[in-house]
Amino acid sequence: MLNIKRTKKKFVRKLTPYLLKELFRFLNIYSKVTGKGIGKESIESFHILSKSVVELFHHTYKYGSIWTTLFVPSEIIFAMKLYPFSLEVAAALCSKFGQSSHSLAEADLSAIPTDVCSFHRTALGNAYMGVYPRPLFLAGTTTICDSNLKTIQICKSITGKESIILDVPYEMNDNSIKYLTNQLISLAKCMEEVTGKKMEKHALAEAIDLSNQAREKMIELNHVRQDPLSPLAGHDALGFMVPSHYLAGSQYSVDFYTAMVDELSGVIATRRKNGEVADEKEIRLLWLELKPYFKADVFDKIKNAGKTKIVFEEINHVYWDKLDPDKPYESLARKLISNHNNGPLEKRLEVIKMLAKDYNVDGIIAFSTWGCRRNNAAIPTIKKELNREGYPLLNLDGDCVDDGNYMSGQVATRTEGFVEMLGAKK
Repeated sequence: MLNIKRTKKKFVRKLTPYLLKELFRFLNIYSKVTGKGIGKESIESFHILSKSVVELFHHTYKYGSIWTTLFVPSEIIFAMKLYPFSLEVAAALCSKFGQSSHSLAEADLSAIPTDVCSFHRTALGNAYMGVYPRPLFLAGTTTICDSNLKTIQICKSITGKESIILDVPYEMNDNSIKYLTNQLISLAKCMEEVTGKKMEKHALAEAIDLSNQAREKMIELNHVRQDPLSPLAGHDALGFMVPSHYLAGSQYSVDFYTAMVDELSGVIATRRKNGEVADEKEIRLLWLELKPYFKADVFDKIKNAGKTKIVFEEINHVYWDKLDPDKPYESLARKLISNHNNGPLEKRLEVIKMLAKDYNVDGIIAFSTWGCRRNNAAIPTIKKELNREGYPLLNLDGDCVDDGNYMSGQVATRTEGFVEMLGAKK
């Protein structure tokens, strides 16, 4: 009986990647024929994003991929006509479609500690099950999350593929920039050796240009969102790590942000023309960190607590300067180091205070996912500093991927009290 179960499990593992490959092939054809992505969105621009992800995943299953953690510069990968496969993005999608419990159970069986970030536990569970596209190479960074390094090393042992970890310094100076620049050059050379593809100078310049185009549209979008008549809900914008980082250096990102700016600007103009005005009693909120990607009611709880709107999210702050196509690797090194979550907490605090002021917020909500030591350890200090500036902060404990670590009743009680307090203050 045990041998039968093992044989069945082995068969399923071999069959699953093929089925997923065919699924994404079908979804890719469907999106091209219908012009729609997966899911129903009130804002049409999201269809462009979902179509892009489906097409990219289709390519990763068809041609193989570069497994990455989120902050590995996709510009370098797209420039080589290769396809990145973000382990964290894949984990979030797994959770969105209600499949993370299987992945987490597999991670438990493989002795992955339960106090590890659930993004990485889910990714590793899927890697052990063999459901991800064929990897050609593995790349991670030390930026923000120390689990990146361990996840890449474990995936290396599972797949037998070569890997590289980009060690990102905390401080911006000539030595640190040179140190990281050399690592990025090594990343490109390693991928050349493994894949047989060459990094063409003009292709990298094109990817840098596309990244800059998307950056300009991100900044424009952030300005548009300062208008109180903007229809974009904060919980929807918490998925923008996909186009801003995972799709950086591709036409996908440019197309999405261009469409989003045009659509929101049009809606705002129509609303103003129809005589709509901002509700002065509306409670404006800034969101820190990410969100639950499984079906959770946290945003319903916030909405039900009073007339509220999440007007901006920390993750959508454009923290990097325009990239220089004549110095692509150095520019990307500067981009990685300049992340406001990289290094001393003071950098992050400065950005949060700036965003709170720019978006005229009444309060701030931080979603602290289980296992994220970087954020969770910082929250008491952040809360204390923001209170001094007159911005109350509510910390919600939960999880982005594992629904077993989400307490709906606790979220309701705490958000009701917080919104009531903000309303009375306003």
